[in-house]
Amino acid sequence: MKLIARITLFLGLPLALGACSSLKRAPNKFVVEKRWTRSTLQREYLQGRRIHRFAPVVTDNMIFAANSIDGISAYDRRTASQVWRFDVKDGVEGGAELAEGVLYFGGGDGQLYALQPENGAMLWTYPLKAEGLAEPLVKNGIVYVLGGNNVAHALDAKTGKLLWLYNRREASNLSVRGGSQPALAGDLVLIGFSDGALVALNKTSGTVVWEANLNRNKRFRDVDATPVIDGTMVYASSYDGSLYALNLADGRIVWTIDDGGYEQVQIAGNNLYFSSTSGKTMSVDKASGKILWSKENPRGIGTAPVLFKNVVIVGEMSGALRFLDTRNGELLGEFAPGRGVTSRATVEPKKGEVYFMSHDANLYALKVSWRKHVRDWPWED
Repeated sequence: MKLIARITLFLGLPLALGACSSLKRAPNKFVVEKRWTRSTLQREYLQGRRIHRFAPVVTDNMIFAANSIDGISAYDRRTASQVWRFDVKDGVEGGAELAEGVLYFGGGDGQLYALQPENGAMLWTYPLKAEGLAEPLVKNGIVYVLGGNNVAHALDAKTGKLLWLYNRREASNLSVRGGSQPALAGDLVLIGFSDGALVALNKTSGTVVWEANLNRNKRFRDVDATPVIDGTMVYASSYDGSLYALNLADGRIVWTIDDGGYEQVQIAGNNLYFSSTSGKTMSVDKASGKILWSKENPRGIGTAPVLFKNVVIVGEMSGALRFLDTRNGELLGEFAPGRGVTSRATVEPKKGEVYFMSHDANLYALKVSWRKHVRDWPWED
């Protein structure tokens, strides 16, 4: 009997080992979870469509978000409860800059505001005399901002006193709703305008150093994309024209891609990531302009790409927030808020949190992560 038992055990051993070896370890899984959502509207809005392009501004404890209808608010990052609210007629569309302990933004009422971020108290206001459709830039005590009438302003950040302005008003009525956030490089301030020009101004005097025409013959010539500076190069696009790489010193064009854009590019290492107005998200070699991969956004034009741990985050105007692999553009996951994503996403990298605005003026907080996943049985997917 002992001999039979030993033989049975010996014969059964390969079967057991085979079963164990058939268990497969699945690759890590990219997970997108909703933490919370809340409306940014003071009251229900049932009139014409507005685009809520405000990219949320995130601090350790608070989130600042606004809609293009009635104002801007601060919310507790953990609970989404409202900390304070500041009413603005026709809302805040272009975005805000939090710098040197002050929150700066242009309103739909034609004013530029400076608020205390902890309580929303107004420090000063300045008349842009046009809608604030572009995010301000604050550097070294100076606010640079473009008004919706194509007038660029430089202001003292503490007082709002005008230092200089540059007027480039456009006669044509055909213009895309938006505006270029200025970019600073050395003594230059670079700004895009709706007549198709990218202009480099002296940051002290506001005088023109050079200008490049990025769109001469198209219907919508606007250069609303914020110029992105990388070393001796600057990257910018016109709406229905092209993506350009230019020499920073003189504005000379180095290469182009024949696909327009209205949002800023994102650069990581040797690669550039770009959302085109033809509905593509691209990875491009920044030195040569060679397209490394290109993926269609099936539900509308993409928002400005944002990078997080080898993931490209792009929102579709009529669809979802999409998470793409930086290596090949393959879809890793997505989150659909219902009627589209209209703002650039804001990422808090320490906790893997992502914030964005939807078509319905709702503020969303997501949690994204890579998780190890092991299949317990061979037949599990």
